[in-house]
Amino acid sequence: MEDQVKKVIEEKNKSSYGIQDYLSIGYVFLLILGIFHETIYYNFLGINILEYSSILDVLISPVSVISGTLSLGVGFIVCIILGIAYAKLMPLYYKWLGKKEKYKSGKKKEKLDKMNMAFKSSSFIIFIIALYIFGLFIGFGVGRGGKTKEKLAKETIELTHQLVFEDGEKQEVKMLGKNSLYVFYVTQKEREVAIAPIDGNIKVIKKLKEKE
Repeated sequence: MEDQVKKVIEEKNKSSYGIQDYLSIGYVFLLILGIFHETIYYNFLGINILEYSSILDVLISPVSVISGTLSLGVGFIVCIILGIAYAKLMPLYYKWLGKKEKYKSGKKKEKLDKMNMAFKSSSFIIFIIALYIFGLFIGFGVGRGGKTKEKLAKETIELTHQLVFEDGEKQEVKMLGKNSLYVFYVTQKEREVAIAPIDGNIKVIKKLKEKE
């Protein structure tokens, strides 16, 4: 009877999804997280970023977010490693619990068996990784937005880029963000967030050398 229960649990844990399905679901998941991250960050600056985004900006938001922030890119990789490590280590913990007398029979043993089967499922590993990445994206969105807003309030922002406009005007600014359509920035004199269209308006965006 016990073997039949384990067999049923194993059958339930077997995934009917293929690699292509997981990739599609993963992309949609990252797409949603990318939008959430950008929305949270720009909301701290008083901007509804979706009003200034093209369809292309939305579609590539996961890539732009991960590649645009080094710490987030590193954190993304760390989340995958931690998720896999957690899913691999937990079965050892439950195996250790199984040696205790109170887990050798009854409902506690059934619960332990279910948990052991769950940890062996690839779906569970993916769930844990997704949970870590979700926390990472949301946390970075809140952290970046809050930190930038605080710096703007204290006027402690350093200029990072030079914008050269089509009419020849040049401005040194602190770049707060950019997509395919607009540049979001503040200047040394004006600390209110400015939004400038790129097409037909900005000719060059040049990164300033860091002060030693």
